Amino acid sequence: MSRPLKGGDSQDSVAGKPALKRQKLDTDDADVYDPNKNAHLKGRRRFVADLNDIREACGSGLVLSGLTMKKVAPGEDEGSVEVHIADGFLEDVCTVTLLVTDTSEYPRSAMFGHTEDNVSSRLQDVINDLADEAPRPLGETIARFATAVARVVAKSRKDDTESESGGSDGYDAFEDYDDVGAAPDSTYDLPILQKDFVDIVATGYRPGFIRIGGNDFALSVSLPVIDLAESIPPRALMAWDRRLLSRSQHLTLLISGFHGVYPVLENDLSYKAFAQKLGVNLSFKVGLSQKYKPGTEQAQEVIRRHGLILKDAEDELRLQKEAEIAAHRQKMFEMDIDEDDEPMPEPDPVEEEAETDDPYRFDAFSLSSSLESLMDNTFLKLIQLRRKFHLGWAGAELLNTEVEKLQRKPEDIYAELHQACLDAIEVADKAERRFSSRTKSGMNSLPHDPLLNLPDDQPVNLLLAAFCYLIRRLSLCTRYCLVCHNKLKLDFEAIKPYVCDSKLCSYQYFSLNMGPSLEYEIRHNPKTVDLLLSLAYASAKENSMEEPFPIGIGLRVPIPPASLYSVPSVPVPGVLPGTPVAASTVPTYHPGPDGLCDFDQFDTPHMRTSIAQLLETLPPVEEMKKHLSRRVAAGKSKPTLRDIDPTVPAAAWSVLRWCVASCTAHIEAIETKEDLIKNIPPGYTQFRLAVGAPDAEAKFEQVLKEASMTDSNVAKYPVLYAFHGSPLKNWHSIIRHGLWYKIVAHGRAFGDGVYLAKEAMTSMGHYATHSRTVWPKSSIMPVSCAALTEVVNQPNKFVSKDPHYVIKDTHWIMCRYLLVKSSAEDAPGPLANAEQHTKVPSVLMDPCVKTTINGKVLEIPDPNYKIEVLIRDRKEDCTHEDADAEDMTIFEYDPSKVPVEEDPFDLDDDGDYVIAPTSSSSKPKGPAQKPKDDWKHNAEFVTSVVERLMLPPFESSPSASNAISRELKTMLKEQEMAPTLRDLGWYMPPELIGDNLYQWIVELHSFEKGLPLARDMAQKGVNSIIFEIRFPPTFPNTPPFFRIITPRFLPFIHGGGGHVTGGESRDLVIGISLMSDFFTGGSICMDLLTSDGWLPSYSISAVLMQIRLALSNLEPRPARLASNWDQPYNITEALAGYKRAAATHNWTLPVGLDRLVR
Repeated sequence: MSRPLKGGDSQDSVAGKPALKRQKLDTDDADVYDPNKNAHLKGRRRFVADLNDIREACGSGLVLSGLTMKKVAPGEDEGSVEVHIADGFLEDVCTVTLLVTDTSEYPRSAMFGHTEDNVSSRLQDVINDLADEAPRPLGETIARFATAVARVVAKSRKDDTESESGGSDGYDAFEDYDDVGAAPDSTYDLPILQKDFVDIVATGYRPGFIRIGGNDFALSVSLPVIDLAESIPPRALMAWDRRLLSRSQHLTLLISGFHGVYPVLENDLSYKAFAQKLGVNLSFKVGLSQKYKPGTEQAQEVIRRHGLILKDAEDELRLQKEAEIAAHRQKMFEMDIDEDDEPMPEPDPVEEEAETDDPYRFDAFSLSSSLESLMDNTFLKLIQLRRKFHLGWAGAELLNTEVEKLQRKPEDIYAELHQACLDAIEVADKAERRFSSRTKSGMNSLPHDPLLNLPDDQPVNLLLAAFCYLIRRLSLCTRYCLVCHNKLKLDFEAIKPYVCDSKLCSYQYFSLNMGPSLEYEIRHNPKTVDLLLSLAYASAKENSMEEPFPIGIGLRVPIPPASLYSVPSVPVPGVLPGTPVAASTVPTYHPGPDGLCDFDQFDTPHMRTSIAQLLETLPPVEEMKKHLSRRVAAGKSKPTLRDIDPTVPAAAWSVLRWCVASCTAHIEAIETKEDLIKNIPPGYTQFRLAVGAPDAEAKFEQVLKEASMTDSNVAKYPVLYAFHGSPLKNWHSIIRHGLWYKIVAHGRAFGDGVYLAKEAMTSMGHYATHSRTVWPKSSIMPVSCAALTEVVNQPNKFVSKDPHYVIKDTHWIMCRYLLVKSSAEDAPGPLANAEQHTKVPSVLMDPCVKTTINGKVLEIPDPNYKIEVLIRDRKEDCTHEDADAEDMTIFEYDPSKVPVEEDPFDLDDDGDYVIAPTSSSSKPKGPAQKPKDDWKHNAEFVTSVVERLMLPPFESSPSASNAISRELKTMLKEQEMAPTLRDLGWYMPPELIGDNLYQWIVELHSFEKGLPLARDMAQKGVNSIIFEIRFPPTFPNTPPFFRIITPRFLPFIHGGGGHVTGGESRDLVIGISLMSDFFTGGSICMDLLTSDGWLPSYSISAVLMQIRLALSNLEPRPARLASNWDQPYNITEALAGYKRAAATHNWTLPVGLDRLVR
């Protein structure tokens, strides 16, 4: 360690030090190292670049806070860095190893530090505190660490020369770190929040303030979804997600991660220094809420980053039953046995999950995931680029795309861009301004731009800018890739958003569930899913399926048997059409170690055969729906598709997702009789169909408007109807690309264009030929399809009008219905016996151009009627809701009524910001006054229980002691400041906190009175559930050991619940964790409390809340106390049960567990 300076010594007077070296040591030159130099890079590339820059700076004599960085070098492990620090005399201070947990997420991944040097406790505290710091770039972390170390060194020198003073209440070097700047002006923050809220209201949106625990809060901005229908076609909204207009609700943007601070951005839109110190990292959630903002609990649930996955005895029995049924069905399928000949095991009745009508709920919809990814990863970058280079949204997006692609600084890219690229950015901005200036129904097509013409010295309203950008991207979602968010370069624009042609985007879209919610489609649109799978199967089985195939999504599939290999549709030299292909001409594929092949390597015929083979392994869609609709207990994960049948190949589920997600048309089964086309023969299922871009409807209406101005007949009868038929195998392509005429299927005797028939049977009987290929698991069993289209009523301008319509201008055609014929000859229409609730007006048909079916004129419900009624109903349902009390506190804030000494944003003892009340009287600081009827701690009972406990753990370490001390301090403070112990739900008796920090006693109490567990506790006089927590010497890097001392619970096998099951009679198991966890023999066996699942960031209070949640769960059975409830669990059975549960679930036991409980 360094020696202290003595007397009048200075560093310059120390002999033997070269003057040049002394100069370099004494100079903290900001130009030596720039921590933001590589900000344009990300992941491991930035980590390596930052490390190299620091190493180079060290070679030049890098000095930080008066300390010399002697050496910075990569460590032995991936992501580790060794830092050697010396003082002004070049004497070693310490060597610390920094570890980045995940370099692929750098600089947003956590960083830890450790040292093998024998350092002082204060310096050890500084090293331990690295784990509590917010993620930062390597250079910034080292600079902050050096500042904290410098203070420790300075204090140790002072202590060496002065007398020892009284001990302090702990020392946290990072909390004292003031180089990041002073806290924001306390009289400035609340007025800014008020101004931002007022600006949002003036723009037509609704802001909201939501407390989410402690001093933290979330902010929301919302807009009634019905208002979106003024700028986005309602049909497009319905195609994106039917829930958008299903009821009166708001599109809501929920922003969290403020850590009690607002505003968090400087004028240049970088994070404020104080916000960085608190680890502010904004997170965006996009969803639907009935109220103008979600409730507090609902917002907390959305912001929460983990969920519970539980599997109990009831789940095991259900899975066993489902496996028996699946095996029986497969046997019948393989042996072609009729179900009536051999009875199938009766499935248990499924209790479907009911839709809760919680007005404060926050629900995701089909585009939520993509929009959240866009906001989290791109939004802040875009507003920074806009502010720096004075660009519009479109120009900033183009520049950001170049920055991401080239991994360079935006300043360098912008300076080096060719004039053509700069012109492209300017053209993109101008095009968007023109698009935004177009009006429809009195509103702009794109939302207001709050950054347009905003002076550089004016702060940006973050909430308003974020919501306006969200609305803009929602309006243009079909023009951008859902994964990489770059603009699509496609000839055909779909009505539903999709992905670009990048293989990486395709992989994430289909394999990582970044597309539409497949589970939602199966539950709410099962007929549509059934139809899509049937069309894909027919197309693949009959050699019609063409690109795009599901490539680039990592499919591992078996090689199709030779008997299933299809005859190539492309002629093979020397082989006559229809001749079976010889084995020598069939490509040879070699399976990997898993016995499977890469699907992407197959040729087109093999791809088709493989897709058909995979689809045959899937269960029926109705079974999928029943499984996904199964009601699950609170706290348990929702059912997943892969749980249905473990024998189904993983690739089959991926192909299922591809079939549904790649469909860019809107297909919806008609469920009400009044919406059916009249005179359609029985045996047809009718679907609404929309193919094309979202603005195709607007283009179609524009053509009608122009035609009606020159043609009086069009003014009276705007449209005519006609049929388009095609073999079933072609519809997989038609619903993705629309009606085009690039491929000649039936000749073009009457010219080029789309062929439409006036008589339905021409399309249904001749062109829509029946297919002999039917997906075996289909419930609708389609054999043919025909579309009913709407066409501009100007047949004289068609390529041909007799005997068929031939239309070259495809934007003159709008698909309205899809008629699907079932293979069952006697199958009635799906709604043949349904009652008609309302009278829907029929379309007024031109008597000169009749559309018939079997000679009868069609009666077609007005396709606009239901949309108009829906819009009218939503407008009637939409009522203005007054702001709640929290929001009114912000709106009514008056600085003139606040005393000078009172901060509208008050700082608590932890440095967190709290909005102060508007009244002049400030709240008293200190412990909250508990009500008289609050829960009371029974000290005598708890003491009698813990008297029989074994001795505390005997192993310890300085780092663990420091971490446990911080956790203890946090727990006691939270307990002290809680308004009521009843609401807190747990209690830590201060009198039982002994000299050994490694053993805690904690109580859970105040369960809901309606719970059977609460009644049992009241009946037996049990005041609380008493826990013992034992900490290892490696905490917080390894988890503590939790166990219940008393009372004893009734095992599941004896009628108990709360996810309580029993192995042996002495064992107790409660499922309560993030990953299939148990409570065995009194021990808490949670995955997050094992070496596999534990993270140093987990808090003890959060774990206690998870345990409380499980004990309060009524499904499948409520938790109950055993008859021998007063017999405490002992440590031996707790340890044995813990190990047994860990072995069952392949958990890794923490190192030193046996010593911890001995």
